[in-house]
Amino acid sequence: MRKNIKGSLFVDYVRMIRHRKEVDWRQHLQPEDLIFLGQPIVDSEWYPMETFERMGLAILQEFARGEMNAVRVWGRQSIDDLFSRHKSLICEGDPRESLMRFQVLRRSFFDFSAIDIQVLFGTYAKIQIGYGMSPLAEQAASYQALGFFERLLELSGASKIEHQFPRQAWAGAPATILELNWREDLYTRRVKGILFLDYMKMIKARKDVDWSRYLLPEDLLFLKQPIVDSEWYPMETFERMGIGILQEIAQGSLDAVRLWGWHSIDGLSRMYPDLISEGDPRESLMRFMVLRRGFFDYGVFNLLFLSGDYAKLEISYEMDKTAEEAASFQTLGFFQRLLELSGALNIRHRFTSRVWKGDPATILELNWEEGNLPAEVLRLN
Repeated sequence: MRKNIKGSLFVDYVRMIRHRKEVDWRQHLQPEDLIFLGQPIVDSEWYPMETFERMGLAILQEFARGEMNAVRVWGRQSIDDLFSRHKSLICEGDPRESLMRFQVLRRSFFDFSAIDIQVLFGTYAKIQIGYGMSPLAEQAASYQALGFFERLLELSGASKIEHQFPRQAWAGAPATILELNWREDLYTRRVKGILFLDYMKMIKARKDVDWSRYLLPEDLLFLKQPIVDSEWYPMETFERMGIGILQEIAQGSLDAVRLWGWHSIDGLSRMYPDLISEGDPRESLMRFMVLRRGFFDYGVFNLLFLSGDYAKLEISYEMDKTAEEAASFQTLGFFQRLLELSGALNIRHRFTSRVWKGDPATILELNWEEGNLPAEVLRLN
C-alpha cells in the first residue's frame, strides 16, 4: 500500500527545491516527481512518500552536502512554521504535554505510523521512527526528527536536552529508536476554578467548623472572594482544603471520598456534554485525557495503557501521603462513574502501586465489560 504525507510538510521540500534553480534536479528526481514542482501544493492534500523520499535525498546532497547536523538544524527550524499552523501544539512549561499533543496530531502528517512515542514518563521520552525508506533517507529523516523534537522541548520549557539513538534503522535495525532526556526548570501546580469552587462550596456550607485549623491565612482569603471557573488557583491551597474536607466532612472515610468523586462527574458532564461517548468507554477515557489540561496545569493523570476493556492510569497530584491517598480514591470514583455513564458494566479496579505506601507512583488499573467494540490500543508509556 502506498504511503502518503500531508501537503503541509511536502510543500517545505518543494519550496527548497524551487529556490535552487541552478541545480539540475532531474539527476535526483523521477519525471513524476518533477510534475509537483510546477503545480500548487495544497496543505490538506496527500502526496506520495516515494517522491518525498527522493526530494529529501536530493536536498541532503545539494543543500546539506550530506551533513546530518545540517538536516538536524533544518528540523529545528521546521517546527516554527508548524507551530504557526497548529497553535495548540506547544504547552508552555510542560514538555511532556507538548509531546502528547504531537502524538495526537501526528496522524494528520502521515497516513502511516512514521513516528510513535512509545514511552513518556517524567523527563524521558522514547520515540520510534520508521519511514520505511532507504538507509540514507532513514538516517536523514531521523536526524531531522531529532532537531524537531529538540526544538519542541525547548519551546515547552525544557533545558539541557540529551539524546541517543540506541537502535538505528540505517544500521540494520527494524526501526530507529530515539531517546530524549531533559530538565524542567520552571514548574507550577495549579487547579482550575471549576474544581476549586467545589471545595470552596463544601467549606462555606460548614460554618460550624473552624477551618483555620487546616487552612493558612492566604487560603482563607479565597473564602471571601468570588471564584472564577476559568481562572487558575494554587494547588497548595486545594490540597489543604482537601485534607480539611476529608477530616471534617468525610470523617476520614475514603469510601465517602470515592463517592464524592463518583458524583462529581455529573456536573462536569453537563459542562462538557461531549465528554461521555455512550457505548464506548474507551473513547470517553480518551476524551477526558484531552480535556484534563483544562483542570490542572501539570500532569496529574497519565493514561499508560488503553486496550479493549482495560485501562492503566498513573495518578500523581504531588501532595503529602494523606492528601494523595484521598485524591486517588476521589479519582477512582470519578473514573468508575465515567465508565458507567459510557455503558461499562461490572467495573473492577485495583491500585497496583500507591504513593502513600512508599511507591514512586500511584497506578490504577480498571477492567470492565462492554459490547463488541474495536480493540484499538493506545500506548503512551
